[in-house]
Amino acid sequence: MSVSNKFKIIVGVILCSVIVTTFTVREICRDWLLDSNREQAENQLLTYVVDIRRVLASYKYLPYLITEQKNVITVLTDPKASLTPIQQTLTQFDKAANTKGWYLLKPDGSLLVSSRHNTNWDTYKAQNITMNLRGPNGERDNDRGVLTSSYIANGSANYYLSLPINHQGKLIGIAVIEVDLTALSEPWLAENDFILISNAQNKFFLSSHPQISATEINSLGTTGITTHQLSNNANIYNWTIASRDYQVQQVQLDDLQWHIYYLTPLNDLYRKVNVASFISAILMSLLLSVLLYRYERKQKLYSHAALKQMIAGTNVGLVLLNNDRSISYINPTAMRYFGLNNDDLDKNEQHKKGDKSGKSGKLHASQLLTQHQDNEAVVTQLNDLLITPTFTGIEVFAHNHHGYDFPALLSITPLAWSQSRGSLMTFVDISKRKRAEHALSQANEQLETRVQETTAKLYAAQEELVLSSKMAALGRMSSAINHELNQPLTGIRTLLSSNLLFLDQGNTKVLRSNMALIDKLVKRMLSMTAQLKVFAFNRPERLIATSMTDVLSEVFTLQQAKLANIAITVDIPDSLPQVLAEPHRLHQVFSNLISNAAAALQKTSQPTLMISANRVKDRVHIKVIDNGAGVDDEALTHLFEPFYTSKKIGEGLGLGLAITANIMRDMQGEIFAHNNQQQAGMTFTLTLKADDNK
Repeated sequence: MSVSNKFKIIVGVILCSVIVTTFTVREICRDWLLDSNREQAENQLLTYVVDIRRVLASYKYLPYLITEQKNVITVLTDPKASLTPIQQTLTQFDKAANTKGWYLLKPDGSLLVSSRHNTNWDTYKAQNITMNLRGPNGERDNDRGVLTSSYIANGSANYYLSLPINHQGKLIGIAVIEVDLTALSEPWLAENDFILISNAQNKFFLSSHPQISATEINSLGTTGITTHQLSNNANIYNWTIASRDYQVQQVQLDDLQWHIYYLTPLNDLYRKVNVASFISAILMSLLLSVLLYRYERKQKLYSHAALKQMIAGTNVGLVLLNNDRSISYINPTAMRYFGLNNDDLDKNEQHKKGDKSGKSGKLHASQLLTQHQDNEAVVTQLNDLLITPTFTGIEVFAHNHHGYDFPALLSITPLAWSQSRGSLMTFVDISKRKRAEHALSQANEQLETRVQETTAKLYAAQEELVLSSKMAALGRMSSAINHELNQPLTGIRTLLSSNLLFLDQGNTKVLRSNMALIDKLVKRMLSMTAQLKVFAFNRPERLIATSMTDVLSEVFTLQQAKLANIAITVDIPDSLPQVLAEPHRLHQVFSNLISNAAAALQKTSQPTLMISANRVKDRVHIKVIDNGAGVDDEALTHLFEPFYTSKKIGEGLGLGLAITANIMRDMQGEIFAHNNQQQAGMTFTLTLKADDNK
C-alpha cells in the first residue's frame, strides 16, 4: 500500500471518526442542553407564577380602603347624599395605586360613582362582577370576602377585585378595583423573557414580547406546538413563531383559569450545538485557551514589573503591602524616608520565601509609624487583618530607622496586582511644611502681641483725647457759668450795698424795688443750676403710653407768646399709635425743640413750623421742621454736646439740645438733626417705640 493510500485511509478514518464523534457529540449536546434548558425554564416559570401571585395579591387589600371610608355607607343608603367627596377619594386612591379605576356599585352591579370621568361601565362588566356573588348552586353569598374576575374585551384583559358591602345584614353595594395587568409584563420586559397568558377560552390577552402581540398569537393558535422526546424519555415542546423556534413550558392557574406559557428561544442553543459539534473548533478553543492563559500570565508579570518600575520612579514614598500587612515592595524615595537599605529588603524577601533565617528581618507596615497618639487609629487598622484600611491624606508621625521621627501625609488604598491583593501606602514628607507652619504661627503670635501693644497705646491715646475733650467742655462750662452767675452776683452785691444807704435814708420804696430785682436775679441763677441738675436725672423705670398731640397742645399753650407770629402745621394721623415715653420728659423735649425753632425764626420773613409723625415698623418717627437760619456744618457735628452753643455769652449755657438727647436715650429713643436741602431751616427727627398694646 502506497504512502498516498495510507494517507487517504488515515484521513478517511480520521474523517469518519470526526463525523461519528461530531454526530454523537451533537446529539448528546443537544439533548443535554434541551433538558437543562427545560429544567431552567420550569424553575423560571415557577418564579414568574409566584411573581404573578404576589403582584395580584398586593392589590387584594385595596377594596377594603373603599369600605373603610366614613361616608361610604351614607352614599349607598341615602340617595340624596353628595357623591363628590367619595369620588375625590376614589380618584386619589386610583392615582396612588396606579390602577385602571376604582368603582362603587349598587347591589345590581350598576355604577354609582367612579374614580374616572366618562367611564364606560356596561352591563357585561356588571354581570362579571355580580356573578361572583353567587355560589355553585346560584344562591347569593354576600360574605365571601374579596372576589376576582377577569375576561377578554377588545384584545386586552380586564381584571377586577370586588368586595361586597353589607349593612345591617343586607348587601348595599360593591367596591370594585380594576387592575392594569401591564404591571405584570414590565419586569418580564426588563428580563427580555417571552411570556404569554391566555384565558379559559385559550385566547391570549398578554404578551411580554416587544414585537409580537397577543393578538398575533391568537391568529396563529396553539396548533403549532410539537412534542419531541429526548434520550432520557423527557418530552420537549417546541413552538415556531415568526420563523423562530421556541421551547415551551406552560402551567395553569386554576382559580383564574389562566394558562401561562414561558417561551425560550432555541436559536442560541442550536448555535451552541453547532459549535460543540466540530472537534476542530473544540481543539482550537483549547489551544486558544492555553495561548490565552500564557499570554495573560505574561501580561500579569509584565504589569507587576511595570507597577514596580512606576513606583520606583515617583518622588513620593510608595509601599506595597501584602494581605498580612507585610511589605512587598518599597520604592527608593520611601527607603530614604525611613532610613532603610537593600539588606533590610533582602531579609524581608527571604521571609516571604519561607527562609527561617530571615524571619527576624520581616518588615511590617506598622513598623514604619511611631507609637504616637495621633497614629493610634492607623496602627490599629494595620494590625487588624479582618478589615481593609483606607485613608486619604491624614497626618501621621513616621519612624526613620536612624532614630528620629518626621511628620508625613499618609494615604492607604486597596490594590490588586499580578495574582495577589494588598494595599498601596503613600507617604509624603511634610517636615518643611510643618516648619513653615511653625514659623508662621510664631510670626502670628508676634504680630498679635504687637497688635495688643498698639491697641493699648491707642486706648491710652483715646483716653487722653477724651480727657482733653472733657477738660475743654469743662472749660466752656466754667466760662459760661462764670459769666452767667457773675453778672447776677455782681448785681446783687451792688443792690445790697445800695440798700444799706437807702436803709439809712429810710427810702423803703427803693428798697422794695431793689429787693424785687435781687429776687429776680436769684431766680435766674436757680434756673441756670436747674439745667445742670437734669444730667443727674435717673432713667425712668417704666415707659408708659403717651399721646403726642396732648403733649404738643400743652407746649403750644405755654409758649403761645413766642409762637404768635409763626405759622404752625401739625400732621399726626389719628390712626397713629401712642408712643412709649415719660410724659413730663417728652414735654421737655418738645418744649426745647419748639423754643429753639422759635428763636431761629425771629429774623425770618414768613416763619413756619411743621410737626409731622409716621410709623416705620415698630417705631414712630416725629419730625420738627422750621425754615429758619439753620446752622453751619461745623456746628451741626457738635449740636448735641453739652455747653456747646452758637449763642453769645450770656444768652444760654448750651444745654438745651444736650439735655434733649439725654432724655431721648433714657426713653429708648433717638434724635437726629440735619439742614433742609430744598429750603432754609433745619429738621429734627425723633424716634420712639410705638405702643401696640391697644
